[in-house]
Amino acid sequence: MNLYNATPFTADYAFGLNKSGRSCLIIAAKATYDLPLRSDEPPRFSSNQCDLYNSDAYSGEAGQSAPLFENDFPPYKPNCDIILHASAHSEQPVTEMIVGFRVGSLEKFLKVIGPRHYRKSVVGVKPGKPLPFTRQPISYDTAYGGSEIDNPKAADEKHTYTSFMRNPVGIGFYPNRGADELVDRPLPLTEAVEKPIVGYQSTKPIPQSLGPVARNWYPRSTLGGTYDQNWSDNVAPFLPEDFDESYYQCAPEDQQCEHLRGGERVSLFGLLPQGQLTFTLPKVELPMQAILKNGDRHNLDPRIDTLTIEPDENRFTMVWRAHITIRQSIHEMGTLIVGKPTPGWEHARVVDKPYVSMRNLQLIKKRLDRRVTGQSQILESPRT
Repeated sequence: MNLYNATPFTADYAFGLNKSGRSCLIIAAKATYDLPLRSDEPPRFSSNQCDLYNSDAYSGEAGQSAPLFENDFPPYKPNCDIILHASAHSEQPVTEMIVGFRVGSLEKFLKVIGPRHYRKSVVGVKPGKPLPFTRQPISYDTAYGGSEIDNPKAADEKHTYTSFMRNPVGIGFYPNRGADELVDRPLPLTEAVEKPIVGYQSTKPIPQSLGPVARNWYPRSTLGGTYDQNWSDNVAPFLPEDFDESYYQCAPEDQQCEHLRGGERVSLFGLLPQGQLTFTLPKVELPMQAILKNGDRHNLDPRIDTLTIEPDENRFTMVWRAHITIRQSIHEMGTLIVGKPTPGWEHARVVDKPYVSMRNLQLIKKRLDRRVTGQSQILESPRT
């Protein structure tokens, strides 16, 4: 099977299973753009196109730190994930500020607070005064949550843990601590705008961040279905009947929207040194086709189902995804096409000749030129 990518974006494919247990082929394309320097300027196509992810990435140790990126090849996402990896920025030192984003009609705001710890007071223990900052990273690593050892005096191999499953990698969740034991322990660096954390007796808040949530975190984990004895006896290795395809969404529920089409307005608030930035997502016509070995052509239906904005990296990416069910065998698949094929490619296919695009010819020429230049430098260098 061949993949012909007629776009300047990265593209690839993978095999998977759909909800009904049928094998399917997943095709994904990722476009990378540089953020505009000023509001209302168009985004610039990036000279450095980001790769598609074949596995998950974390801020630290897998499972013990915040997810950064998820595998780009789930079979289907019923909605679009809006993911941001960002920091709060302020021109002058502040102890707290409100930041957020808007994509189309979807918006989210949260409060970012400087580092702080629990302190003793005349009324017991309360959050201390936060330190000022001009830049504060936003992450689930520093949002409300965490895990605590239940039996710290036991041997390491016998430790049991209590975890806050909305965010087991965060800070501020101290279920086994009395008030006196909270002194000098850190508090979360983010909180809901309307629901500040006022003390250790506060009800457990919903963690506030902008990145993805892990598959085993609540409430995402509940969408994966029921894996009980009935599943083990009668359904395995296929997905359970109550599996919800929303499980494939890695964004928090308040960062999901309908599939994007391009042309949506995007605004970032407090997430860049210059303050607010507003721009329009590019509209891109990106067809995808699957050509079977028997000659049948299938026009696929790619959707933009992931938008990742990285203000600190001055870029954003959009991912299109489509899938096709495999009827009998993967060997029935012939060629996958991403983008609109050129007449030259179509002609080469008809006459069964190899095809090299002009863009690839230019890349080959550049590599050959560099190789020749390097050899010339070796020949011309003085002998020692």
